[in-house]
Amino acid sequence: MEKKIRQKIELDAEGKAKLAKAFGVTVQNVSQALRFKRNSPTAFQIREAALKNGGRKLDIYDVTDETKRQVKILDSKGNVKAVIANDTITL
Repeated sequence: MEKKIRQKIELDAEGKAKLAKAFGVTVQNVSQALRFKRNSPTAFQIREAALKNGGRKLDIYDVTDETKRQVKILDSKGNVKAVIANDTITL
């Protein structure tokens, strides 16, 4: 199974505000650039500046597909009333 990898750069609010002012954009634009939601030349420059000013680049591995498992719905006496597996419900 293929793991999905996302990246983001962590930077405190003060650092984001400084980058926003330096690049003439909003703090929200900086946040989107640091989460790799934007890939414009300005976003690339924002990411480079964030890393030079104390930002940390993180790789996020999505493992939710591997942890999916069967879930049983029980009544008050412990009897199985339904089973949820692979996003389908069996009664």
